[in-house]
Amino acid sequence: MGMLGGGQIGGFFAEAALRFGYKVSVWDPSPNAPAKRFASVAFDTPFDDPDTLKEFADVSDCASLEWENIPVALTDGLAKLIRVRPGSKSLGLAQDRTKEKQFLTYNRIPVTKYAVIESPSELGGVQIELPWIVKTATLGYDGHGQWKISNSQDIARIENVLKGDGPWVVEKVVPYKIELSVVVGYDGRTKLVNFPPTENIHENGILRISISPARISAEIERKAQELAQEVVKNIGDPGVFCVEMFLLENEELLVNEIAPRPHNSGHHTIDSFTVSQYELQIRALVGLPLVTPLQITPSVLLNVLGEEYTKLTDSYTTNRILENQTTRIYSYGKPDVRPGRKMGHLLFSGPSQEDLLSDALEAHKILTKV
Repeated sequence: MGMLGGGQIGGFFAEAALRFGYKVSVWDPSPNAPAKRFASVAFDTPFDDPDTLKEFADVSDCASLEWENIPVALTDGLAKLIRVRPGSKSLGLAQDRTKEKQFLTYNRIPVTKYAVIESPSELGGVQIELPWIVKTATLGYDGHGQWKISNSQDIARIENVLKGDGPWVVEKVVPYKIELSVVVGYDGRTKLVNFPPTENIHENGILRISISPARISAEIERKAQELAQEVVKNIGDPGVFCVEMFLLENEELLVNEIAPRPHNSGHHTIDSFTVSQYELQIRALVGLPLVTPLQITPSVLLNVLGEEYTKLTDSYTTNRILENQTTRIYSYGKPDVRPGRKMGHLLFSGPSQEDLLSDALEAHKILTKV
């Protein structure tokens, strides 16, 4: 089987595939992509290379993806030769926020108020109550390509900041109390399964902590799962998806984004569920039965960012972190440390969610202390 993209999500997929007995080919332009550590065959060429497309298809009976910026032209071309799940429809939606918002609105999925602008000069004419978040329609991730506008002075400033061609999406900032994500598996016919909602805490636009199960009522849990399944069923592509949403103060749920792949907030499923999101991805890809995952233990996940990883690899810090019996270290194998880059995570699992969160915050303090 094949994996398009070689980051940590592709690496966890490949590990799970090897456990099943499958061999994995990984295509990523970076020769040092982490997933290639587990690959039987690796391709380093750009994603638009036609010769590699044929070679990749020759050694892969089927393929999935780990990143929404894989070119749709590539998945279209591969789909003529092998099975690709999820396919170009869901990939195209995830690559363009304007299409994604329009799709959700058309299917009567609740979203925050938004407008689409083609030019920075149109910002002043947006008829939505401030504050806003302005987002690039394409290629945004981890807070990149996003700007907050709180007042009219910000509008003039951001008009001068926006570069290149539009469109941009202008979203109303909503007073949410919790960010949630729900990972859903779909066989493309009748079978939909999902993990319970995960509670996510972001820092500077980057996912920092994920808590499972989310600290929400049983009724909100049910509604979030039903909403996520409705989104995926409307897309129609088989595969694994993550639906991110906001829980507002009035208990209303709004869908924020859709990822046509496993999600960083779902890494904890490797340790805390009977079936991980990566095993579910494999099952959906090859047509094995999709089963509802059962939670074995509560967990809290702490992402290790940038130079925190350098500190983590110091023997004194490693020993200090691992003195806690609830802790597991996951290193993604990325060769270059960059500010804000996800380099690994710490997974805390055990019977008391309150204690696990305390452990995660203590580890965060150790890693960020100057």
